[in-house]
Formats: sequence, C-alpha cells, structure tokens
Amino acid sequence: MNTSQRISIVLCMLLIAAQGFSLVEIVSRGNHDFVCNIVGSTLFWFAYTVYEYIYKFRISYYIRLAVVIAIISDSFFGFYFNFYVTSPVFDRIQHVFGAYALALFFYAILTHFMHETFEIRWIRFVFVAAIGIAAGSLYEVMEFAVDTIMKPQILNQPSLQDTDLDLISNTIGSLFAGIHSMYTYLGNRRKRLL
Repeated sequence: MNTSQRISIVLCMLLIAAQGFSLVEIVSRGNHDFVCNIVGSTLFWFAYTVYEYIYKFRISYYIRLAVVIAIISDSFFGFYFNFYVTSPVFDRIQHVFGAYALALFFYAILTHFMHETFEIRWIRFVFVAAIGIAAGSLYEVMEFAVDTIMKPQILNQPSLQDTDLDLISNTIGSLFAGIHSMYTYLGNRRKRLL
C-alpha cells in the first residue's frame, strides 16, 4: 500500500468516525430528518475510497481533504450543531465551500478519464451539459437579483418551488444539449472549412 492509499484510507476512517458521531447524536435527540443525508454522503465517500484503492486512482491530497471537510462540516456543524437553522451565514458558507470542493473533485475525476478512455464526443457531452447547467443557475441568480432589487409586481421567482422546477428544467435542457453535441458538429463553420 502506497502513501496515497494510506492517506485516503485514513481520511475515510476519519470521515466515518465523525459522521458516525454526528449520526448517533442526532438520532439520540430524536431527530431522524437528516439520517439519509449523513448516511448518503458517508457511503458516497466510502465507495469513492474503495474505487480509488481498487483501481489505484489518485487525486490530489488537497482535493480529498477539501471534500472530506465539506462532508463533515455539513453533518457535524450543519446538522449536529444545527447551524443550518441558527445561522444563515453558515448555510451560505457551506454551499460556497461544498460547491468549491465538489467542483474540484469532479473535475479531477473527469480529466482523469479524459486522458484514459473518453472519446471526444463524451468530452463534448460533459462540457456542454455543464455549461448549460451553470448558465441556467446564473440565470436563476439574476432573476433573484432582479426580484430583490427591482421588486416588480410580477416576480420572476414567486416561490422556491418555481426556482427548484426552473433548475430541474435547466438541467434537463442542458443534458439534451449535451446529447445533441455528442452527435452533431456545433463549431464555427468557417474554421471547419479551413
């Protein structure tokens, strides 16, 4: 077992211990609302660690540590200490850091496979879909900003359900665009002729 694998296993054990503590404490309080969140994120990281060990897959120590911190802070501070309810600032910080860590994590995984096995059309699918999802999310942020600043009579986002459904719709459309890009040339026509 090499150093990278040892560090990965230690991080996984640390995560399981912290998550187990948070889970036991939350359940002992009679709160079962977040059990799935804690168990799901723990299983996600455990499965990744097993995959990394079996296939000798490596990402940087920094990215691994960032993801583990994001998962532990979600459960321990967010659910155990109940900061999601008592501190709106914590929720924002957790979302920023969690998105940061997961973006780096999934980027590292995708670029690994691109070098190994991805065909160009799969690369197009991933990046076109990701760009569409990002653009859709930014559009929702702009709608929120307009509603907050301008306070129009007819809101762009009348409810959270509307925002959530918009995000789901944006994701579906982005996935369709990614599929379309796999089978169609979408580049600059002038360049193609050269």
